[in-house]
Amino acid sequence: MLEVLEGRLRWKRTPEGIFVAIPPRNGTLTILYGPLVGTSLLVAAIYYWRVLMAPHPEDTEYTLQLIAIGIYALGFSFAVCWLTWTFTNETVLILNPAEMKIHRRVLGIELATRSFPTRQIRNFRFVPPTKSWASQGADDPKTSRIQFQIGNIAHTFAEGISELESDTLFARMHSVYRFPGYLGLTHRRVEL
Repeated sequence: MLEVLEGRLRWKRTPEGIFVAIPPRNGTLTILYGPLVGTSLLVAAIYYWRVLMAPHPEDTEYTLQLIAIGIYALGFSFAVCWLTWTFTNETVLILNPAEMKIHRRVLGIELATRSFPTRQIRNFRFVPPTKSWASQGADDPKTSRIQFQIGNIAHTFAEGISELESDTLFARMHSVYRFPGYLGLTHRRVEL
């Protein structure tokens, strides 16, 4: 069973380190847009089902309707994949003194894993949210993330993480392995 680390973050101690689950941050547009897309897809599916079940002559109009159904099926597949990704994607961080693994999962199915030797990781930092057109000039919380370097290459994870969540996560990670070069921390004391 995972315990609350901070905010949305859940964690548990493993024999060698920690396991942290970072669920997606869904903004208000996502929460409003998801059901709207789902409802419109359902209405279109009912309409096209009736078109296919009704008797029809072989003419140009029916052929165009079949093309429209094909386009709808493609759009439906894309929308279902987008909704699934948006509401069920999760980042999992597994850290032990020798290695840090970052897993991306959707519906609990692992899609990608990146592994990094801890001794090569440098310059952890919280990247604050930026403004986006969708947030109408306000900071978009989904744009924040954690960034670190291996050599000259920057890597990111934990998109949508808050500053307090990142500080708490850094403190918990630091209890497993003393990463050199923490950058951009608020330096507030986090009690674990």
